Amino acid sequence: MVVWPAVLKYEGDQELSVVADRHSWESDADLHCFGFQPGDVLIDSTGQVFRPVSLRPGETCLEMSQKTMRLDDVVELIKAHQSCLGACCAAKVAFGSVAEAINALSSTL
Repeated sequence: MVVWPAVLKYEGDQELSVVADRHSWESDADLHCFGFQPGDVLIDSTGQVFRPVSLRPGETCLEMSQKTMRLDDVVELIKAHQSCLGACCAAKVAFGSVAEAINALSSTL
């Protein structure tokens, strides 16, 4: 079960998308419009990693993986995301938890 909010990271892309809740995941067509690649991941507020899978147009599911992301790894993803967007001081970001990092990211988008 996903603990929302969560971050969607597309394979090969440094930009992140914050997904506020299950309803947003299911209803935001932009998140699913191109389908998913094997390296795409959804990281929830606990660091649990899920693999998004396209079942058919407009229908997806999230497969829970055995992986979790440590806070340090999530911070590195956020730094890369902010750097890609040209944010100054991206190297200085720090958070106390994965949930705090995702919440901070959602407030900047």
